[in-house]
Amino acid sequence: MTAPGPRGWQPDAFVGHVAEVLGELNRRHDRRLVLRACVDLPPGATAADTAILPRVAWRAPFGLETEAIGVAQRCPLTAVRWLHDAPHPDDLAQLQAWLAAHPLLADAVMACGFPELHDDGVRVPLQLWLPRVWLTALADGRTELSLVLLGEDDPDVVLQALRHLLAVLAVPPPSLAPVVAADVAAPGHLAAIGKLVAAMRAGEAQKVVWSRTLPLAGTWQRGTLAARMRAARPEAWVVDVQLPDGENILCATPELLLACHGAEVRTMALAGTGSLAQLAADDARLGDEHGRVRDFVRDRLAQLGARGLTLQADIGQAGPLAHRRTHITGQRQPGMDALTTALTLHPTPALLGLPRQAALALLAVLEPPRGLYGGCLARLACDGSGDGEAVVLLRGVAETAGRWQARAGAGLVPDSVPVDEAAEIAQKLAAIVQSLSPEAP
Repeated sequence: MTAPGPRGWQPDAFVGHVAEVLGELNRRHDRRLVLRACVDLPPGATAADTAILPRVAWRAPFGLETEAIGVAQRCPLTAVRWLHDAPHPDDLAQLQAWLAAHPLLADAVMACGFPELHDDGVRVPLQLWLPRVWLTALADGRTELSLVLLGEDDPDVVLQALRHLLAVLAVPPPSLAPVVAADVAAPGHLAAIGKLVAAMRAGEAQKVVWSRTLPLAGTWQRGTLAARMRAARPEAWVVDVQLPDGENILCATPELLLACHGAEVRTMALAGTGSLAQLAADDARLGDEHGRVRDFVRDRLAQLGARGLTLQADIGQAGPLAHRRTHITGQRQPGMDALTTALTLHPTPALLGLPRQAALALLAVLEPPRGLYGGCLARLACDGSGDGEAVVLLRGVAETAGRWQARAGAGLVPDSVPVDEAAEIAQKLAAIVQSLSPEAP
């Protein structure tokens, strides 16, 4: 067998190595194995423009790029019910049991959409799966491949799939085509905002987050857009989600929903967007909007059992936009896992409003379905630790059947001025388009 070189295995040699490992796995009693090795692939190798689904690419702020590809097994539960404005305990138990039944494989991936109203209540659409392959772009330029192997695997099927994957992994050619969008706010946008503000002044809700879309004319390679977004927003969590049903999203989000590692839980309240001058002026409306989100996140963590919560406020810059943030850190208690925490926080009032069911009822009338926009993406450990992290899916573009659109929203409170809120949404949409231009900073 050919040994790996300085950059890792050559693709053909790695396939031969996997064949040997599969043979040994089938001869022994081992049922599961994660094989990790460096493979000599083009720097920045990606499957973004292939038909391998589901897949997700993930990069933490100023961090490494990781891409999960394919399916080992998918959770049978596809939606989580709300019970008293929180995930139904029966559904949580079913998800936790599914994760516990697959130890030591690799991280699981969970994509949650925006809550939906149904006749029997509120449901959060969900997909949870164990990827067959993880790719990680290491700091030294090499690519590490983590391959999940199961004792019941048919070696011929696995090797054929692996050969196909290695053949299609490539860096997409650069495209200089600009992303141009003529944003014309329709009269209906101001009318919708006005109706929501009137409803809140009448006491129907305390806060509602309304959003709209902006179609993007043109055709681009997904990998090209992702590369532009990564370069333009190094301070953001950049995620690229493609699911089998055709619903997918690419975004550079400034918002961490949670990170559970060891004894610590971290999250942030992010609400109040504008220029640095606007946020530094301590605008009362922006302060009220942020305070509602901060208090919600802090109280939910406390209800879950987090102790010693500390809050640190600052202003974060994300491209041309600034955000008011409060970083919240605490100590996890036994049983406080990333799965439960993510589904309890999602969506925060920064994405939906307060009270959550009242805000959702208003949006069901005045806004098209959001799908993954405003949802969350999580990586969950399958080692019993309860570790994991999740980010909010916003500041990005969605693609269906080759057609792209950007989406952005604004948090409305009773004192909101509709024309100002419409301007904030237009500013956010312009920032998204800017991040996709070839000359993006």
